[in-house]
Amino acid sequence: MTLMQIETTREARSPHDLIQLLNWELAAYDKCEGTRFTSIRAMATPDDSGCNWRDARVQSDHRLDLTERGIIRRVVDQTRREFNLR
Repeated sequence: MTLMQIETTREARSPHDLIQLLNWELAAYDKCEGTRFTSIRAMATPDDSGCNWRDARVQSDHRLDLTERGIIRRVVDQTRREFNLR
């Protein structure tokens, strides 16, 4: 499978379902307890990788430290590689 084929095989999810998926992934990290994704930032056109959303807004009941920010970034990056917005 070529890189282009991989890029075009992203599963499309509604914004609601994508947020649920991000929060499910984030829940695997005890360090991020009290933190959740609340919305998705869509893009008008897909980026070079083929993804059509940029980032996700996060809300937390505490100030996020560098470790937590890194976890959030990894969750978003991995999810962007696998899913698009519908």
